[in-house]
Amino acid sequence: MKSNYKILAAALIFLSLPVYSMNSNRGLDGYEWQKIDARKNARLHSNMGNIYFEEKNYKSALKEYEIAYNLTANSSESAVYLYNIGKTLMKIGYYTHAKKAFRDAINKDCINMAYYEAYADACVKTKTYNKELTKALNDTTNPYNRIIAGLIYYKTGKKGTAKAVFDEFINTYPKMIITEDVKLLLKNIE
Repeated sequence: MKSNYKILAAALIFLSLPVYSMNSNRGLDGYEWQKIDARKNARLHSNMGNIYFEEKNYKSALKEYEIAYNLTANSSESAVYLYNIGKTLMKIGYYTHAKKAFRDAINKDCINMAYYEAYADACVKTKTYNKELTKALNDTTNPYNRIIAGLIYYKTGKKGTAKAVFDEFINTYPKMIITEDVKLLLKNIE
């Protein structure tokens, strides 16, 4: 089954490679490069990364996710690739680098709760949660810091404090898109 994935992936990559096309109106050499759709290629590399990730071939998955990220200019799409990079780095044990990837994903797309949860996990793994908690609680200019603080409390076993922080967030920012996700998270804590 795994070899079928690899054959399929190799075929997809082969089909996406640039090709030469004859064009007699194009100068002396008669050749031109076909336009490459970087966005389509990014998805191909991301899909390859997913296959490698499922096979627990994390180093190959990481390479594919990095290629996908480098081919993407769209913020929300690149956030997904950064998240995948972070997940892979966590599996390999590079928690500090994973934490940075998750933070960058949050900065590109601040309404995906999975990014915040992964960031809190990385803070716990790197044992930087006290520093991150202090930073999140002291910076009142960014409401999303409350989500990070609540998740760090939750991940470190302080469920009562996490509930209070999430409750405060919900009451202070009831119309934010991510508030619904915070409500769901709060229900899971109770």
